[in-house]
Amino acid sequence: MCDKNRMFSCGTAVLLAGLLLAACGSESNDLSTQTSHIEADVTETAAQTEPAFYDSVPELNFGGVELRILQQEQPNYYIDEPEATGDVVVDEIVRRNTELEDRFNFSFNLIDRGIAYDQVASQLRNAVNAGEDAYDLIFNQIFNSGSLAASGLLRSWTDVPYIDLEQPWYTKSIRKAASVGDRLLMLESDMVLSYASQTWLMLYNKTDAAALDLPDLYQIVDDGKWTYDLLYELASDAYSDLNGDGARSDADYYGFASTLGDCLLASAFYAGDGRMVSISDDLVLSYPIVEEHAIDVLGKISALFNDNPGAIKKNDALRGTRMSLFPMGNILFEFMQAGDLLLGQMREMEDEFGVLPMPKYDENQKEHYTLIDGGADIMTIPATATNLELIGAVVEVCSAESYHGLMPIFMNLAMEQKGTRDEESISMLRYVLDSRVVDFAYLYDGTRGFTFKLNSLIKNPEKMVSTLEKTIKSVDKYYVGLIEEMTNAE
Repeated sequence: MCDKNRMFSCGTAVLLAGLLLAACGSESNDLSTQTSHIEADVTETAAQTEPAFYDSVPELNFGGVELRILQQEQPNYYIDEPEATGDVVVDEIVRRNTELEDRFNFSFNLIDRGIAYDQVASQLRNAVNAGEDAYDLIFNQIFNSGSLAASGLLRSWTDVPYIDLEQPWYTKSIRKAASVGDRLLMLESDMVLSYASQTWLMLYNKTDAAALDLPDLYQIVDDGKWTYDLLYELASDAYSDLNGDGARSDADYYGFASTLGDCLLASAFYAGDGRMVSISDDLVLSYPIVEEHAIDVLGKISALFNDNPGAIKKNDALRGTRMSLFPMGNILFEFMQAGDLLLGQMREMEDEFGVLPMPKYDENQKEHYTLIDGGADIMTIPATATNLELIGAVVEVCSAESYHGLMPIFMNLAMEQKGTRDEESISMLRYVLDSRVVDFAYLYDGTRGFTFKLNSLIKNPEKMVSTLEKTIKSVDKYYVGLIEEMTNAE
């Protein structure tokens, strides 16, 4: 029988060594209750320096008007927190918002604080259909928001002044990737903490990696060699029957673990430069998901989950192995979300861990990519909203301030282990956040595109092509109708 401290001498050899809106949408991290007791050293952050604005928005005076926000219920942090609490993240949100209110002479008004995500759409619909200018900004789940795209309830961000989508606080290339013609109905930025906390990434057990004499994985990333093939190889021979019962169980050690969640699989697919649907400038649809490269990516993911001899998978879409086996020190590699790092289980983990980006398809792929979970907040504007200058000024400045102030605090806090910060992992976490992408297919999926079909594709790789061929007709009908509705609303 092997125990964890002896497992590597017991035959373990490693070569080089969000539920619909519940499957991925309702995954959430109770961050605020986990961080209030942590004293992060944030002396270099904006929270402890004189106010410094990083935007190009002119000085404006809105005469004390309210910015009315409807936001889905949050298990972590709201866009507007009522008062400082000693939690470093809450305190930074309060600082940021107070300085913005003073600068522009307006006030945040978070209406119906704590409304359930599945009620946001109906509340928005009722207001718009009644012609009421009741809200300025809506923060709701990506997939719930995507389903509203064809409804005529939303206004395009291209109508809003001051928004500079070339700035790093917005998802890169969002205008090109997520617009339909001149209309961009959803926007992501660092203004929203869930945009960072629900970003998919990979964690690895640094203590075990050192014991296994694995190569420097950060250098592997820098050299462009962090790929699905290498992950498969390193995880393959890591299984160890720790309790010696001859059966694979949660008590054993695994090289890779994860959950077949829909949004996670979408992120794994995008990580390999796979794409589902493309839309041309003249609004013609194509389906790269049926092409050879995409099929190969899906095949690599399927092999990692289903065929790797060192892997374990769970069907618990809420956390699965993320909040159980990995913190116990029984997993070498695991797909997780950035916000998981702030939860109690990870704070209590005895082994050291490190952050890696999602793997690439192969070494020829130029960049790493990842997605945010479909349950994360995304910003939309009601069709009846009229104070676009206020909306644009606040979103641009608040996003810039968050990028420079809130995000460093979040990353420092996330990578604080036993009071010591892993500076290499902080840099890698920033790299992961910079690798986030969105596109038309994912943002406007509305649960009717391909995202919620990936699970069945991965489970039955031999039927992958035939299943996709049967599915394309209904998916095409959905996206064609969506494009028609969006363009007719112009």
